[in-house]
Amino acid sequence: MHTGAGTLPFRGIVHVAGIDLLWRSSERSVRDSTANAVAVAVAHGYLTLAAPVIGAGSGGGSEGTSLAWMLDTAQTLDAPLALTIVRFRA
Repeated sequence: MHTGAGTLPFRGIVHVAGIDLLWRSSERSVRDSTANAVAVAVAHGYLTLAAPVIGAGSGGGSEGTSLAWMLDTAQTLDAPLALTIVRFRA
C-alpha cells in the first residue's frame, strides 16, 4: 500500500506487512513483501526506496536470514530504482 508522507521529507511511504496470518514472518512473506514494495515504488515513479529488514521486528524472524532473503529477492527484480535496506541497532 502507498500513502502520502505527511510532514516527512519524502514523496510517500510504501507499507508492507512482512508477516503471515499468524503474525509470524516466513521466507515467502519476506520475499513477497520485498517484491511488492519495489513494485509499488516503481509504479509511483520512485528512483529510490529505503526499507527496514522486513520480518525481523514484530514478525520474529532472524535479522540475518530476513536480510539474506531480501537481498536475494532484490537481485532477481528488474526495477529501475536503488533499494537501501536499513538495519536498526538498539
